[in-house]
Amino acid sequence: MLLEFRKSSYSTSGDNCVEIAPILNFQKSSYSSGGENCVEVAQVDPSFRKSSYSTSGENCVEVAELPTGAAIRDSKYPDLGFLPVGAGEWASFTRLVAAEAPDA
Repeated sequence: MLLEFRKSSYSTSGDNCVEIAPILNFQKSSYSSGGENCVEVAQVDPSFRKSSYSTSGENCVEVAELPTGAAIRDSKYPDLGFLPVGAGEWASFTRLVAAEAPDA
């Protein structure tokens, strides 16, 4: 995912500024009240692919990159949803799998 950064509107005109990259479109939650203290939510539509560690059979694990890590789902039952995994946990998991993988 290639991100395009821009200077935040909260930054001053000096050299020390914050740059942001919009990766999600947030909207006010329907559960928030009309006041200023509301919750904003974003819809993430992951793009799944077959895991490189899955075999050529029908029992596959699919993965998708998320802005905050990854998502995992069963290819047989994609409508049952997915399991989101944080970036740190995903990195640890993939290192472990790579270390345990038999040499090709």
